[in-house]
Amino acid sequence: MSNRVDPSWRPDESSADIFAEHTWLQGAFLTAIAFGMEFILYVMTCYFLWTRRDPINKRQNTFLMCYISIIFVLSVLTMGSMLEFTQLSFIDGRIIPGGPATFENQMFSLPIDNLGNVVIVLTSWFCDIINVWRCFVIYKPCRVPSWVVNIVPILLYLGSVAFGILLLKQVSAVSGSPWDASGINFIIPYYSMVLALNILVTALIVLRLLFYRHHIVRALGKNFGHQYASLATVIVESATIYSTFSLLFLVPFASNSPVAQLFLQPLSTVQCVSTFLIIFRVAIGKGWSTETYANVMHSSFRASETIGGSTNPRSKKNSSLSSNALASYNREGTGNEAIMLGAVKSPSNWFDGKKDSVDGIEISTFVERSKV
Repeated sequence: MSNRVDPSWRPDESSADIFAEHTWLQGAFLTAIAFGMEFILYVMTCYFLWTRRDPINKRQNTFLMCYISIIFVLSVLTMGSMLEFTQLSFIDGRIIPGGPATFENQMFSLPIDNLGNVVIVLTSWFCDIINVWRCFVIYKPCRVPSWVVNIVPILLYLGSVAFGILLLKQVSAVSGSPWDASGINFIIPYYSMVLALNILVTALIVLRLLFYRHHIVRALGKNFGHQYASLATVIVESATIYSTFSLLFLVPFASNSPVAQLFLQPLSTVQCVSTFLIIFRVAIGKGWSTETYANVMHSSFRASETIGGSTNPRSKKNSSLSSNALASYNREGTGNEAIMLGAVKSPSNWFDGKKDSVDGIEISTFVERSKV
């Protein structure tokens, strides 16, 4: 059975306008789906942050709960304003010349749309700073100072804040659309800054995590390397989901295609999902910290001190062994991969990366430290 309707029922609009309306409405549906995922992640993250509090991470977990709660409230406001504006464009203002798509593009001055614009920009600021901080943390053990690596992301973030303020001032001042305003349309430079920032940060984090993965696999084997630098870890820690959606928006936007609206509307909610995934990993003790790489390699070094046997260090402080002094290892004797039983405990504090103990490491093969 065909889904085509009687042509006489179609609005008196061009096919291009009707296609644009389809993308606007489908974008609203995608946003609703992403918001459902965000809500589930928010509840789960709060649960783990609350139940896994201890004297060491209590203040950190409380801060993160407040932080994601602010982001979630902003996202609720974004969702509410988008649904109300969609209702206005497709029902109350549907007979505007050009149809609902024109309404969506032109009526920036409505209070409900102003609310949505404000909370979208605020949400972006809150989420982007997390990504910049994660990049700073992951590059902390790097020989090059972390602030040198992150100077461009920091400048892009400050630029996005500045253009975000100018954009909000513009959309609240014009009576119609900023696309019709005289002078600079700050939508373009603002989104350019935001997208460039997130794509750059994603690329930097992916490259660094792949570097860590290479060295962990060399020292401990593929199975243990997957635990600390798996594909899922790389995708979540680098906010790849949001960067991918950003590119899906940017490409059709650059070609002036209505398909851009399909990805523009859920962009803010997808950014929240990406941020919540990062903090969820922190809540369950799997978030990458400044000392994760050094701790994993340190555990390998301690295990190698027992030749042909096993070692089970428990509740011992880290020695002064630095990540720069850690060497790779050659497995000899049996010729088999080392068998790892147990796991290295994740750092208890996400911000400073301090680690209190290494627990449950066993190696059932002959291991020898090699010269570098």
